[in-house]
Amino acid sequence: MKRILKWIGIIVLSLVAVLLLASWVLSRSFLKEFDKVYEVDVASINIPSDSASLERGRQLSVSCRNCHDVDLAGKVFFDDPTIGTLPSSNLTRAKGSETEGYTDLDFVRALRHGLNKKGNALMVMPSDSYSHLSDEDLGCLIAYVKTLPAIERKFAPRKFNYTAQVMAGAGLFGELFPYNMIDHKKASKVVAPPMADTPEYGHYIAKIGGCFACHGQNLGGGESPDPVSPPVPNISKSGNTGKWSREQFKQIFRTGVTPEGKMLDGKFMPFAGIGALNDVEIEALFTYIQSLPATESAK
Repeated sequence: MKRILKWIGIIVLSLVAVLLLASWVLSRSFLKEFDKVYEVDVASINIPSDSASLERGRQLSVSCRNCHDVDLAGKVFFDDPTIGTLPSSNLTRAKGSETEGYTDLDFVRALRHGLNKKGNALMVMPSDSYSHLSDEDLGCLIAYVKTLPAIERKFAPRKFNYTAQVMAGAGLFGELFPYNMIDHKKASKVVAPPMADTPEYGHYIAKIGGCFACHGQNLGGGESPDPVSPPVPNISKSGNTGKWSREQFKQIFRTGVTPEGKMLDGKFMPFAGIGALNDVEIEALFTYIQSLPATESAK
C-alpha cells in the first residue's frame, strides 16, 4: 500500500511539475513578443496640410479616441484586477511620450504595420484594420495627429498577472499582436474606391472600421476573444441589421441607440468612429451589408 501511495505521489508531483513548466513556457512566450524586432518595408506617403485634409483626418481620428482618449494623449483603457492593466500611447508627441520624435514613416509603420519606432509589435493596436486605409486617408490622419498640441501624461507601465500571461501565451485571448495578421506586402499604395453609396465603398468602410475584426469575416458575430467583452452580435441580414431601414442604420451611429432602444456601449462597440463619417459613407456601409447573403449567427 505504501508503495502504491508513493507512486501516486510521484505521478502527482510529476504532473504538477509538467503543468508548472508548461505555464512558464507559455508565459515567457507571451512576454517575449514585446522584445521581438521586426523589419518591414515602409512605403512613404504624401502628408497633406490643407484644411480639407486635416478635417478628414480629424474625422478618421475619432475612432482612435476609444483607446487613446478624446485628446489622443492616452489613457488606461484596460484595467481588470483579474488580468492586468494596459495603457495606450500618447499620440501628441509630448516629451517623454511613446511617439516623441515620430517621423511620418514612423506613424505609417505604426498605423499600417502595427510596429513602433523600434520595430516592436504593438499590442491590440488595430493596424490590421488601418492597414486597409488608403494612402490618401492615411495621409490625412497622420497630418491631423501631427497638429495635436503636446500634452504630457504619464501612466504606470503595462502589467499582466501570471495567469493572464499564461492564457495569452496559449492564445486564449486571440491574436494580441495585429502585426501577425497583416499582409505587409499589400499594405502600400492602397487606393480606396470612389466615395459613393456603393457596396465597394461600403466594403472599404467595413475594413477600416474594424467590422470584420470584431464581427467576423461573415459578420455573423459570436464569442469575442476579449475576456471582458460580451458576445458579438450578428450584423448580417439575418441579424437585426436586416430589419432596419437605411435611415435607422444611420441614426444608430449618430445616437448610439438601436431602433429597439438598446444603448450601445462605446467600450465594446466604437460606434462614434463610424458616426463621425459623412452620410454617404455610413449609407455605403449599409448598402454593402445588404448586398451580402444572410449569415447564421456564430456559436
